[in-house]
Amino acid sequence: MRKKKEEYDKSVLFKKTLPYILKERSLVIITFLFAIGVAVLTTITPFLTKDIIDIYIPENNLKQIFLNLLWYFIATIVVVLMRYALQYLQTLTGMHIEKNIREEAIEKINYLPVDYYSLEPDGKIVAKITSDSNGVRTFYMTMFSIANALLNIVIVYIGLIVLEPMLGVIILALVPIIVFWITVYRKKVHRYYLDLRETGSRITGKLNELITGALIIQDFNQEEEMMDEYKALVNRYNYNDKKANTINIYFGWELLIALKRLTEVAILFFLGYQAVEVAGVLVTAGVVSTFLGYLDRMINPINAIFNNLNELEDSLVAANRVFMFIDEANDSRIFTGEEAPSAIKGEVEFKHIKFAYVENNYVLDDVSLKVEAGKKIGIVGHTGSGKSSLMNLLLAYNDYQEGSLLVDGVDIKTYQKASYRKNLGIVLQTPALFAGTIKSNITMERSYSDEEVKAVLEEVGAGYLLRKNELGIDTPISFKGENLSLGEKQLLSFARILLRKPRILVLDEATANIDTETENKIKHAMDVVAKGRTTFIIAHRLSTVKDADEIVVLDHGKIVGQGSHTSLYETCAIYKDMYDSQFEKNQA
Repeated sequence: MRKKKEEYDKSVLFKKTLPYILKERSLVIITFLFAIGVAVLTTITPFLTKDIIDIYIPENNLKQIFLNLLWYFIATIVVVLMRYALQYLQTLTGMHIEKNIREEAIEKINYLPVDYYSLEPDGKIVAKITSDSNGVRTFYMTMFSIANALLNIVIVYIGLIVLEPMLGVIILALVPIIVFWITVYRKKVHRYYLDLRETGSRITGKLNELITGALIIQDFNQEEEMMDEYKALVNRYNYNDKKANTINIYFGWELLIALKRLTEVAILFFLGYQAVEVAGVLVTAGVVSTFLGYLDRMINPINAIFNNLNELEDSLVAANRVFMFIDEANDSRIFTGEEAPSAIKGEVEFKHIKFAYVENNYVLDDVSLKVEAGKKIGIVGHTGSGKSSLMNLLLAYNDYQEGSLLVDGVDIKTYQKASYRKNLGIVLQTPALFAGTIKSNITMERSYSDEEVKAVLEEVGAGYLLRKNELGIDTPISFKGENLSLGEKQLLSFARILLRKPRILVLDEATANIDTETENKIKHAMDVVAKGRTTFIIAHRLSTVKDADEIVVLDHGKIVGQGSHTSLYETCAIYKDMYDSQFEKNQA
């Protein structure tokens, strides 16, 4: 039973990202060294132009002017190259972090309990592994950009101190003002961005409803009402977007520029006052020029921090999702417990089994059933009766809360699930095929000869697939087997099982959604793979299990009937109603 986890806060997300960053520590260190190099060089070069303006032009020292300009040119070229390298290294590090995160998330798929997939849509899981792992990359790159901006501010400030200590003191006095302003600004804009993300998601959902439910909406004449709901969401989105942009305009870059201009006026006033009051101190054009250049180099990183903070918020949402996925609790017994026997007889016994997906809401309630090895058992019942849940316990996809499930007299909870499942085989209602070939889908990349593959295909009645295409067992299979019919997919699934030779077999609605002619082929394949094996057949069509050794009828998680087709038809009202309704339907 899964419990919804709380979202991680920013500090936790940083701690979770840190190991992936440290794994790339060499790249990070080199990148940071380049960042320092760029910051130092861009701080030093203004002194070259200051000396040209203040010293060498008045002295008409052309040689020194040329040398300073040459050094300035060289430094500029070096800075450009280092910035290219910095960008490349930052991106490369981010790519490595994303790759490592994605690999760990993909690996997680193999360890999650099966009920996770029943509660979480496939699309969401794919998004967590792909786009959300990219969010962690963005999270790292954004944090690095913020750190780089702070580094530039510190180094430029050192340059200001060297240029004129009093200028540094004035600028330092502005820091509390800027910090306070950033805090207020972030609080103002943050709530609007949160609502924007939520409303945007609801708009997407509503639009999906409008498209998928178009016929029902029209049938109930709900077009106007549904559009009103959609328009209300759009209006709310636009309102918050307008508010966020207004705050950004008036409290963002433009306010920074205004603050810069006021600071320039204050500095010029100070310099002019100093020139008058302090003998021997000359305020030069070079000093003013260098200072204003430094002021720009401080304002620009501050603006970059603002911009990155917004991007950081978005990346945190994605990072949270992928880390919560990675931190999902593993199936506790995939690789822990005793090694299951390599060969079993196949005797199965359910003893007073109780199972619930949600606490105390039992899907199976005190179920007891003993099946001899090699018997064929039909499991029938209405939707929600507990058929699939019972078989999921046998397949160790879920763990029961009470009772015991014995195979050859041993409770399966003592076994490693991975080793236990080697004795099991399953054919699903919707066959699972993979992009590859007929052979790869049957062997599942294990080492079987071509002759063995061909033999099992012939046994289950799928040999004609080899003769349809000159490539034979190397015939390509597309994604999900989309180039095959449902019946052909099922036959390949049966061939796969036959090649594996499991002792216990579960056939889950294997004849559902197929025509009568194909059903006969599937029933033949079922008989072939079931021979000599303990076989459980979850049946929608009762004709599939009519000849089973025993049929078990489930209703609301309890066994309400057990016996042959004939005896159940006479003694079990639920079975009789199910059979009669299907018979009448077939007659019609």
